[in-house]
Order: sequence, then C-alpha cells, then structure tokens
Amino acid sequence: MMREVLEEVIAEFWELGLPEVKERELALPTNLDTALSIFGLRRVGKTHFLYATMKRLMGSGLPFRRLFYVNFEDERLVGMTAKDLSSIVELYHKHNPGARVLYLFLDEVQAVEGWEKFVRRMVERGNARVFLTGSSSKLLSKEIATSLRGRTLSFQLFPLSFREFLEFKEFKLTSPLTEARRGRLFAFLDEYVRYGGFPGIVDYPPLLKIRTLQEYLDLIVYKDLIERYGVEKSSAMKALIRVITRNFARKTSVRKLHGFLSSMGVKLSKPTVYEYFSYLEDVGFVVPVRKYHGNTVESLRSAPKLYLADIGFAEALGVEDFGFRLENIVAVELLRRKHYSDPLIEVHYWEGREGEVDFVVSRGPKVSELIQVSWSVDDPETMRREVKALISASRHLRCGNLKAITWDYEAAETVDGKNIEFIPLWKWLLGAGL
Repeated sequence: MMREVLEEVIAEFWELGLPEVKERELALPTNLDTALSIFGLRRVGKTHFLYATMKRLMGSGLPFRRLFYVNFEDERLVGMTAKDLSSIVELYHKHNPGARVLYLFLDEVQAVEGWEKFVRRMVERGNARVFLTGSSSKLLSKEIATSLRGRTLSFQLFPLSFREFLEFKEFKLTSPLTEARRGRLFAFLDEYVRYGGFPGIVDYPPLLKIRTLQEYLDLIVYKDLIERYGVEKSSAMKALIRVITRNFARKTSVRKLHGFLSSMGVKLSKPTVYEYFSYLEDVGFVVPVRKYHGNTVESLRSAPKLYLADIGFAEALGVEDFGFRLENIVAVELLRRKHYSDPLIEVHYWEGREGEVDFVVSRGPKVSELIQVSWSVDDPETMRREVKALISASRHLRCGNLKAITWDYEAAETVDGKNIEFIPLWKWLLGAGL
C-alpha cells in the first residue's frame, strides 16, 4: 500500500514539474558518494534550494525522471516506516531501468523513524546521491551528522544575502550605475536593512512583511522550541526572545539576560535562562560571536555579542537601532561567507584598552582583516574612538587590512601610519567596485 502511495507522490512531482526558483550563492557538490544535508533557520528556503540543485543537475544533462523528490511531511505518507523506504529504490529502477546512480531528494526525512539506516545503506553502496533537509523542530544538523556516522556533509543555508536579494528583485548589477539605478539600489538596501532577507517575503508590502515575520517567530517558539524541547514556559521564552532582540549586536551574558528578565517580572532561574538560550542557538535564531583570544578556551568563556539570524526580527518586534542593524547584517554576511565559500574563516570581536573592534576575521592563527562598522562618520568624537580602537587592534594583532564599513561614506585614509578603507555598506555586501 505504501509503495503505491510513494509512486503516486513521485509521479505527481514529475507531473507538476519544478517551480520557478532563483539560484542561491551556496552550491552543493553533486558527485560525492556521501549524503548532503541542508540545515538552517525555518523559512530560509531549504526546499527551494533542493529544487535549484535539481535544475543544475538537469542543466548538466540529467533527465527529470532521474530525480526522485519526496517530502515526508506529505499527509499521504503518515505512518511510513524505514522498511517502506526500500520501495524508493525499487521504484527508481522501475522508472529508470539500467540507471547506475540514484538521485534522491529527501525533504523533512526525520518524519520517518529509522531513516538514517536507509540513507547510510544507500551511501555505503556508493551508487546513490542523497540530498537531505530536516526541520530543526525534530532534527538538528549535528544530529544528522551523528546519525550518519561521518557519511554526510552538512551545509548551512542563511537568509538571502543582499546580492541574492537584488536577484530576487530582478535588479541586475551593471557598471557604471546611473543615478536612477543607484536610487533604486539604495531603496532596496533600505528595505533589506529594515525587513531582512527571508525569501518568502521579498515581494510583500511592508505591513505583510511584518505580520509574516511575526508568524515566523511564533513558528520558532511553538514548533522548534516547545515541540522539540518541551519548553513549558512559552511566555518566558517569548520574553527572552524580546530581550535578545532589544539588545542585539551587544555584548550580553546569561547573567545580564537573567537580570533583564527579572526586571520584567519574568521568573526564571539562571540555569533555565542558559538552557533556553542554548535552544535559541541550536535552532539558529541567535548567532553568538565571541571575543578574539589566542587561547580557544578563553575565547569560549568570553561574553558573546549576540546577533539575530535575520535583522527582520528586529522590525517584527518594533526595535529600531539602525546602527546596530548594519553591524548585525555585516556579522551574518561574514558567517555566510564562511559557510558558503571559505570554511577556514573564524569571526570574533576584539576588546582592548583603546576600545572595541566589531569584527576580527582570522584563518588559523593569522588575523586577515579587522572591520569596524559605523553608520555615520559625521560625529568626529565617535569616529576618533572607532579609528583609535582599529589602529590599536591592528598593532596588537599585526594586521594591516583595516576596514570601516559605513552607510555611504567612501574614502581611503591614513591615520598614525595605518591605511584604513572606508567603504559603503552596499559596496561591501556586493563585493564589487561598482
């Protein structure tokens, strides 16, 4: 019976065809004898990312019917067991006789108990390319890795980068930019800084963007946290999310979070606050960045600066702090670049006697870049403080690659013998000298 249902689901997928999808900057290898798992915050576009991967395979000449896609949250597949998964192999060879390699796309695979044994068997046979997604309410990326015992590579998908956001808006980057196109570019940047980069809301009007982001927050609380961890005090979890959002891009300890909650009349013990915070980190809502230190243990002990996985959550909860929004966007972009293209990158902040530097980018023991983020350079005292910290960190960490990311100021300046590149946010995000 389940075999027939599976065949119906797969035939329906072929009949409907692939929807229109946009390419993302993350690209999966498609020729490895290992399972590839895609994880990320809810609604970042994991399913559509699978569709885009399928389109790439078809572009290289693979027939559409060689692609088997199954979404295991389909109500017709309720009650499916690991034993039933073997039917996928039978059906594949029924519809593709003589195929030497199977291409399987298993969406929300955690819905089938014992799925990992089936996937492990497919991978160990060496004749299957398996692509997985899993909801963080049921299965975290680290648990996929544990379940498959080293037979998987995990890739984190983030909300849209600004370059991807422009692609979704069908805004083509050309050089030179005319005044009209530059005006449109800044309008899109303002929208991105305000509402973030979730793919599903790119073309929504402002009010609908906010309502949808609030719904995403509810999904994170009720599905990812309450369903997964059995959080009993949902109101306390919501309060913690509000406290973190109101203090994003700032150095914050669990002790401080506990103090903020207590001042709001929320009664949670410090161990419970720590536990709830770790849940938010696990599901990808909050991204902690720790202090740079030569000793890894000391770095882990430091109070982290907390960033939101998507700046739109600040808008959804009515938090402004425009300057901190820029810093949050830079933090997530640095982590996106680490996960998409340069896994050796490590991102920290710096704190010294002369002040704080927002980001220290390193590869191994070598610091490759120091970045300060400042919305405006109009206040001389603020800029003097920012530059002083940057130069001090440069000397201490022996790094000469110094950047100050601003809203719209662009210049190359030499201060105390150190060259500093002031670069507008949009140019840095696009990585192009337009």
